[in-house]
Amino acid sequence: MNEINEKNGGKSDLVNSRALFVLKIITMSFAILACVIIATAMLTRWIMDLNQKIKESNTRIAKAATRLNKFRKERIRHILRQRKLQLKEEKADRKHKKHERAKKLADMENDFESDEPEDMGEITDEENAINDFDNELSDIMLDGIDGEV
Repeated sequence: MNEINEKNGGKSDLVNSRALFVLKIITMSFAILACVIIATAMLTRWIMDLNQKIKESNTRIAKAATRLNKFRKERIRHILRQRKLQLKEEKADRKHKKHERAKKLADMENDFESDEPEDMGEITDEENAINDFDNELSDIMLDGIDGEV
């Protein structure tokens, strides 16, 4: 090589320098390509991990939502059962109150009938209407008394 340099008058060989320049460009291209490949691989792995975490979190969220729906439905069923029992109790109380009221009215009528003389005769339609009105009025009064107690 020194011989070639001496022939040119101490100038460097342009062919060799061009070849070195091309080699440097090719080497740099491969280095850049390797960096791009490594960066792509790392990003791909990061994206895959992130995708897996999203799937896991969605699964957890779905499981939690399922559990919440289950608890919500159980709570609604419990409330409905309690309300049904409450309605049954209220119905039984009303029935009991009606029975007590009827018993009181029957006792009152028995007392009234025992006070009447036997020779009064048959009751007319007007007297029936008055008795019905009195019965309704006594029902209303008894409701008022039951409401106060």
